[in-house]
Amino acid sequence: MTETIQTAATILVVDDNPVNLGLVADHLELHGYQVVVALGGTEALERVAFVQPDLVLLDVMMPDIDGFETCRRLKAQDGVKDIPVIFMTALTDVDSKVAGFAAGGVDYVSKPFQIEELLARVNTHLALRRTQLELIAAEASLRESELRHRRLFETAGDGILVVDCEAGTVADLNAQCSQMLGAAVEAMRGQKVDAIPVFQGAGGKPIIEALRDAGHMKWDEWSWERPDGTPVTVEVLGTTYRAGDRLLAQCTFRDVRARKEAEARVRYLAMHDALTGLPNRTLLMDRLGQAIAHARRDQGQVGLLLLDLDHFKHVNDSLGHFVGDGLLEEVAQRLRSVLRESDTPARLGGDEFVIAASDLGGVADAEALARRILKALEPVCMVEGHELRIGTSIGIAMYPADGENPAALLQAADTAMYQAKKKGRGNYRLFSRDLSMAAERWHTLSNDLHNACERGEFVLHYQPQLSLDPSAITGLEALLRWQHPTEGMIAPGLFIPLLEEHGRMVEVGKWVLRTACAQNVAWQKQGLPKVRIAVNLSAQQFYRGDIVDTVREALADTGLAPEWLELELTESLTLDDTDTTMRLMADLKALGVKLSLDDFGTGWSSLSYLKRFPLDRIKIDRSFVRDIVNDHSTAAIVHSILDLARQLHLDCVAEGVETEEQLEHLREEKCPGIQGFLFSKAVAAGEIPALLAPVAPAALAS
Repeated sequence: MTETIQTAATILVVDDNPVNLGLVADHLELHGYQVVVALGGTEALERVAFVQPDLVLLDVMMPDIDGFETCRRLKAQDGVKDIPVIFMTALTDVDSKVAGFAAGGVDYVSKPFQIEELLARVNTHLALRRTQLELIAAEASLRESELRHRRLFETAGDGILVVDCEAGTVADLNAQCSQMLGAAVEAMRGQKVDAIPVFQGAGGKPIIEALRDAGHMKWDEWSWERPDGTPVTVEVLGTTYRAGDRLLAQCTFRDVRARKEAEARVRYLAMHDALTGLPNRTLLMDRLGQAIAHARRDQGQVGLLLLDLDHFKHVNDSLGHFVGDGLLEEVAQRLRSVLRESDTPARLGGDEFVIAASDLGGVADAEALARRILKALEPVCMVEGHELRIGTSIGIAMYPADGENPAALLQAADTAMYQAKKKGRGNYRLFSRDLSMAAERWHTLSNDLHNACERGEFVLHYQPQLSLDPSAITGLEALLRWQHPTEGMIAPGLFIPLLEEHGRMVEVGKWVLRTACAQNVAWQKQGLPKVRIAVNLSAQQFYRGDIVDTVREALADTGLAPEWLELELTESLTLDDTDTTMRLMADLKALGVKLSLDDFGTGWSSLSYLKRFPLDRIKIDRSFVRDIVNDHSTAAIVHSILDLARQLHLDCVAEGVETEEQLEHLREEKCPGIQGFLFSKAVAAGEIPALLAPVAPAALAS
């Protein structure tokens, strides 16, 4: 019997005299006990089959079955054998008392008795019984806990080693740890830890010494080779505890080699062009930013040269992509041959190449580099037996004259490159603001953008995010649009940089957040299926505004439950102060909202911080999805990203899905969700109710 006695205990009173029964029962009930009576031993044995008492008061001299025999029969039953029995009798000789205890009684009250004495004995034995039951329950719980701990110990995915700190020996280890060490469990138990080379730990400091010094330890990376040569890389957590008079330490070995290999693979593929091996846009922008920072400090100049191959599309269309790829590889090799070590060549995609040239003396140095490039590309190129001539148009932009940041320089160089193409191709052109239609439009839009929010010119469109198994809309990304009064809908790529340049993203971002939350509440009130609404946060919003209070107020004012709001963070946020980033993310998570990392794979910083940030989801950038079917390297990047997400228990959404082939590839990779034109472009709020209908889209049917 393991249940605990309740406060209102039940007492069975057994006596063949009804007067005695009534007297005892009345007094017990006055003191809060529940009383069950039985006239004789036979009736008592029948009663306990239906009502299990917490204590029995038993008369000895009864005509049918005496009290001693009744007690023996009670003690023979599993359900009631541990219930305390107190004898009540006029027999006062020692032999009778001994017989009572031999029958299983716990106490003996002589008649006539004082009721206070009886109550005192009842209270005492009930308290003893309660304590006994609590000890039984505690022992059972302890045994269950030990069994559960052992099961976890044996089945844990991590290696677990228990060390006797005082004896300096291996006390225990599980099969996973044994496999990591390449030694049998029984062979390791009892061995001296300091005598085992692998246990010298990070920096050669013995594991025992580390634990004795601090009582705990953490080594982020610890590598060795098993006897069969297999490499092992783990992170180690150790802590000491007392087990009786022994000081033990449990060390958890978590295998991180697979994760680190995946991170390294994704990092390299995400930073380099798979075809040419040149840096891609991400690495270019990083190095260009560093070059600008050095030039700003030293009052120097940086040149940015943007190359676009002339008539490259004709080569691809007439001779095939294989020949076109060979031509691109040849261009990359020739560019390397004329550049300095301090210059960074990059391929932006297609037939566009960029050179970031630092430490230039002026425009003349940039022009000289452009001429060297044109000369290097003049000789005929042989690809798969085809004689090809490489022509290119080059646009040149200079820091600080043409732009003070990488994005502005790239835009200026692009404008200059198109001017070079207009002048006959095969030449270069310097950026000139007075000749740039793009620059003029930039200036015009900058002026028109002021107070556009107050005039109600901004609107939100929403693009669905879908799960693939099962096919259903799970979220909507809110996307900002500018309805210009004279030019119509302005592309976000034009006006978003303007908002950031003029410091308006915090103000407009608040409007976007509040509007999106209110719209989601309105859809829910219409009875539509509940989905999360995703809102993008810029770096300006995240660091310059009080983003936590802004989100809290938007949720409170609109009444949207926090689990239906997702904040999409760009990878550029991870380039700033990580302590601030961690604090803000933690505060946002405390509100109950979801956090996702947008455009994943286009930046490198997230790989080093990804496991530290409290993220719920990552979004694979559309640039990877675009080439996932035709480019093996891009497919490898997507595979690695999905594998990394699964290891870190993160949800994943692929952006920019536009074809059935891309969808099928993502299905095979078991990508959890998608977003893109294949299902729907971003649409106005009024079109969303029709999309949220429960019928799965045909394009996504299994």
